Amino acid sequence: MIPWGWKPERSEGIWRYGLPALKPFAAAAPWICIVILLLLFHFIGGTLTTAKGVLFDLHEPGISDGEPTDLVALVMPLRHETLVFFDDSRYMLSDASSLSALEERLSERVSRTERKTLLVLADRRVNGGELMEIASLAKRSGAEKVLFAEKSRGSKE
Repeated sequence: MIPWGWKPERSEGIWRYGLPALKPFAAAAPWICIVILLLLFHFIGGTLTTAKGVLFDLHEPGISDGEPTDLVALVMPLRHETLVFFDDSRYMLSDASSLSALEERLSERVSRTERKTLLVLADRRVNGGELMEIASLAKRSGAEKVLFAEKSRGSKE
């Protein structure tokens, strides 16, 4: 068959440049990028979910947990530091010697009581990391349970 020249010859466009052996790799590049991106999501997701810390088993909404306790700590944030009031003493979370004194005092009190539950009354402005630090300190001191109290409206207790 003889072409009559009615339509121009087909152009290869961008594919006319480069080595012909690399053309399949260039066509597969977007799919390779998607696979690499999904692998990165998998690696990042696994890293964020396997961090060490203190595990809190939170209850379902509407169910109220409570336990009688003799050990009560009050946590209040100030402008540049967070204070913990326990047994008529004040401790600073930012000071290592103050934290060790709190741990000693708490372990002493836990060993003398039969209920090994610490009730923590924390202000809502206290950082979550500082609450985790208090919970791990209570765990090291021998407390079996840490109860973070919530403010209930309408209750007069």
